[in-house]
Amino acid sequence: MNGDGPGGEKEMSLLRARAAGEQPMAGWMEGEQMYADKQLVIRHTIPTNGLSFAGVIDVNNADAVADALKSQLEGKGDLHLELSRVEFWDVSGIRALVAAAESANSRRRIVLHGMAPLLRKVMTLVGWAELPGLEICNCGEEPG
Repeated sequence: MNGDGPGGEKEMSLLRARAAGEQPMAGWMEGEQMYADKQLVIRHTIPTNGLSFAGVIDVNNADAVADALKSQLEGKGDLHLELSRVEFWDVSGIRALVAAAESANSRRRIVLHGMAPLLRKVMTLVGWAELPGLEICNCGEEPG
């Protein structure tokens, strides 16, 4: 998806949702890679007030997720996370996200785009969707 272009420059791709059609962060592009392991890639976005995640978030990289989120909470405005390419989150990854949202509530919010419906449901049922520092975007959903 992302790689070197013909002249050695880095290509950028538009962020895409799971299925063709609605794009959770339409018009946003992937920028510089912030973190990568065998399961997960975290990239900055363009515009710069976001991160995109692709792969699996679990106990092996939850600390890296927490560090990435913490490092971005120093800025101004909302921090947008593009999550449509996250294949799996375990509880340690969700806790990293919730902890970041709890620490951000007075400075800025974390806005989640492209979250899997099951994860959205779990976060709503346990009350995490109501955290002041967290907003779950209804990007691409039909009203009603």
